[in-house]
Amino acid sequence: MNFIIKILKIIILYIVNNQHYYIAALILRVFIRERTINGKNKTIYSKANDRLTILALDSDRYRGDLEMLASVSKFRVLTIRQKWQVLFLGRIYSNINNVSLDDYFGSISGDSIYKEVVLAKKFMQESLIQLLSIIKVDCITTVNYKYIEDLDWTIAAKNIGIPYIMLYRECLLQKGYRFYDEVVKRNLKYKFYGSHIIVHNHTCKDAFLESNYCKEKDISVIGALRMDKYLNILKNRNSQTKRRKKQFVLFYFPYDMSLFGKNGNPPNGYKYKYAYSIWRERKSLFRDVHVAIAELAVEHPEINFIIKPKEIMMNVRSWLFYEQVLDEIEFNKEKADNYSVEPYADVHELILNSDIICALQSSTAIESAISGKPVILPVFKNYRITENYKDFTWRNHLDIFSVANNKSHLKEMIIDLMNHPIVDGDILNKRKSVFKEFFNDIEGESLNKYVETITEVVEGSK
Repeated sequence: MNFIIKILKIIILYIVNNQHYYIAALILRVFIRERTINGKNKTIYSKANDRLTILALDSDRYRGDLEMLASVSKFRVLTIRQKWQVLFLGRIYSNINNVSLDDYFGSISGDSIYKEVVLAKKFMQESLIQLLSIIKVDCITTVNYKYIEDLDWTIAAKNIGIPYIMLYRECLLQKGYRFYDEVVKRNLKYKFYGSHIIVHNHTCKDAFLESNYCKEKDISVIGALRMDKYLNILKNRNSQTKRRKKQFVLFYFPYDMSLFGKNGNPPNGYKYKYAYSIWRERKSLFRDVHVAIAELAVEHPEINFIIKPKEIMMNVRSWLFYEQVLDEIEFNKEKADNYSVEPYADVHELILNSDIICALQSSTAIESAISGKPVILPVFKNYRITENYKDFTWRNHLDIFSVANNKSHLKEMIIDLMNHPIVDGDILNKRKSVFKEFFNDIEGESLNKYVETITEVVEGSK
């Protein structure tokens, strides 16, 4: 296998050095798939005919959005994964993983990265011209502007007249919080070179406008595509069948997330210096949460306990610590019939099929909340007295959640809520108001607005 990989690298380097753009396009075509309404990928595309074709870069980051777009009869959705986008770029940049946005946009003649940036832009532009002579593409989309792997694709597309639309996926921004100010500060350093940006809420829009990243006419607040199906299920869920076993799900969070502080020194004049002070008890909180769940799994075999991490979270040190915690209490998750780790499970299906949901700094907390089910926030009392707690998204909305003070309280709360899962109507209405603040729409009607906006951008570019 190593020999084959070595040969492939030599071939790719030969193609780059000799500027064989058409061959590069043919190879890239192999890795582009068509996304279907059921989430499957097809190697052989359906005919475009008079449909508008979207090429979604870094396809793993959309979480259901592409399936929604594929459900529209006037759209054809093509996708490519990030690892294939850099197939040739990885041979141009000496180390693409170490290239920052500042390096990319700020490089000038004489910089070590400058020649690589110029070559990458030219190679991708010429290769895309050839690729688009093979397949029809009307617009290119990404979920953010910060991924180096996307830049050469989106800039090349824009240069050859293919509109670039950012379907911005970050939504947990609140004015007066550190994360909002940091996004504004980051946006200040760059300018939007694409055609349009679609955001979930007005706060995200303000973050772009406040930093002069784009013009107001080039940004729309529409909501989240992936919420439409979920919201419509909630409106018609009387037909849902009752499960035999009760179920608890934890939307996993790593202990070393910046919510608990981060390494390094604050920049001069930095407003949120506490963020560079790591909370000493973060691993203890993490340990207590997982030990509590494991103990309950043993004590209550009649309840299913599910841990839902993102796949990427299982490849870092926090996951190793999770495994260590279970080993220390001699809990074998592989042998526990009512305990499972499900990184690939659908988030909304988990919410709908669970009785109790537990989450932290995640949109899953408010997504779960509008289901009318109890939602537990494990923001223990010893964390709530720290300065780091200032960054907790839901700290001004604790009244719509159940808040656990410590490990024993968490265990008691889970069992009590399993037996008494009633959520007051006034609380549910408050939850819906908060959901609308972050996702703009509570009726499940975002798709039509996405279709209208994307179509207008594409038609306008012609």
